[in-house]
Amino acid sequence: MDITYVSESDFLEPCERAIRSERIALSAGEPIRIDLDAEKPGYSGQVVVEIRAGDGSGFGSDFQASDPTRFPARIRAAATALFNCGCSGQFLITHRNRVLEITQQ
Repeated sequence: MDITYVSESDFLEPCERAIRSERIALSAGEPIRIDLDAEKPGYSGQVVVEIRAGDGSGFGSDFQASDPTRFPARIRAAATALFNCGCSGQFLITHRNRVLEITQQ
């Protein structure tokens, strides 16, 4: 399922900051962790996303649902941050208890 990138999110800036500072580790296949300073823990989830270089319309995902608006907001922000930081390819993004983990596949 294709999902559009976010234009605004409280989670976008911390994701971009972490990706920029941990870019070498991410490119080497090491997971990076992003602790989100969020009031609520949010929904847990795990999604493989495909960031396509030069395609600002959205990203591919293995998300299975009939309604794309149910896509996890924190994972969507992380995918947007990956695109904004110039990353491309497949990434596993996991969210649990205010912590995102991103691993390049």
